[in-house]
Amino acid sequence: MQAVILAAGSSTRTFPLTTRTPKALYELAGHAIIEHNLRSLAGIVDEAIIVIGFMGERIQRHLGASYRGIHLKYVWQREQLGTAHALSCAAQEVCGDTLILVGDDLFTNENFLDMLEYDYSVLATRVDDPSRFGVFSVDGNKVIGVVEKPKVFVSDLANTGCYKVKQDFFEMLDNIELSERGEYELTDAIGELASAGKLHWVESNGGWYPIGYPWHLLEANTRLLQARPLGSFNVKSRMISDVHRCVTVNILKDSWVGRGALIADRVMVSHNCYIHAGARVLNRSSVGPNTQINHGSQVDNCCIGANVTIGRGCLLTGCVIGDGVTIGDGVVAINQLPPGEVVTSTIKGREIEVDVAAFSAAIGPGAYIAPLTVLLPGAKIAADGRTKLREVVDSDCGVIWQAAKTTCP
Repeated sequence: MQAVILAAGSSTRTFPLTTRTPKALYELAGHAIIEHNLRSLAGIVDEAIIVIGFMGERIQRHLGASYRGIHLKYVWQREQLGTAHALSCAAQEVCGDTLILVGDDLFTNENFLDMLEYDYSVLATRVDDPSRFGVFSVDGNKVIGVVEKPKVFVSDLANTGCYKVKQDFFEMLDNIELSERGEYELTDAIGELASAGKLHWVESNGGWYPIGYPWHLLEANTRLLQARPLGSFNVKSRMISDVHRCVTVNILKDSWVGRGALIADRVMVSHNCYIHAGARVLNRSSVGPNTQINHGSQVDNCCIGANVTIGRGCLLTGCVIGDGVTIGDGVVAINQLPPGEVVTSTIKGREIEVDVAAFSAAIGPGAYIAPLTVLLPGAKIAADGRTKLREVVDSDCGVIWQAAKTTCP
């Protein structure tokens, strides 16, 4: 069996964190998002066809020709013309029953196995606010209609973007017309299957998590660490005898942890990290390779990229920190607001409510956070952005929404 993984988009809604890394390669809990999905597919499919575009060569280099026994092929979407167009780019490589999924949301294999019972199926999940999603109208276990972001209640079954189809489905893609926003939409083809009475729906068991905005990267990292089996946490690094730690930490070899440091509660520390004396890394945090956390700093429920330097005496809570960031001494990032206040963030000119309470700030790759900066909930720092000494940041700092360019061979 094959899978087609759509990983060509530029993911501008998660800027500034994905300005230099395709979202599918963003590392959460020690692995890229697309790797988590390939791990879920292992043992179910023999081959995965990955549709690439934005920074696609990086995905090729990172994954190579195979992953955990799955043979990998790559096809290019040379123009960003929608999800149906992206899928059609893979049509010539498909030779039978196929699972289709987006490569930058998280899925678990229990969902995939349930979907295989039908010729055509879609993964659906119940949501509190259907107006934010494409939703299905259903009759029993069959889908009878698809409605995009309904203004009037249709159902609470949201489309996850994961499908199981037979090979003839790819022929339907040739008949899809341009939508009002100038794209070829995969949901139009799914709607045709529903109209023909061929499409069944399978309810997600909680194993789908959409990653739409920067704060969802933090929540996804937290969920992955929370779901990790306790027996898989282990320490491979050189430790000093009076380091205080609990059993649920994962510290890879070549990392060093200083005297009196505290690392506790489902924490992952990658290769070649240096956790200095008295530092604290807590509560479902992940630390990327070649990162330093200096004396007396505390990192709580953060997702930290590679090659990051965190100065002395910092207090960072609920941050997503890109690669190559430098954080000066005494920086504070907090995720608490007075009762009743709502955090919003500007995403491509629109004010979006932050629906992850733990989130405080997103810091783009290469940014410099000056000493004694205070980052308030909803702050975003652009790639290569800089704050000033003692600056208080509660919104966007720098140019967040840069044009994303796709280069294809």
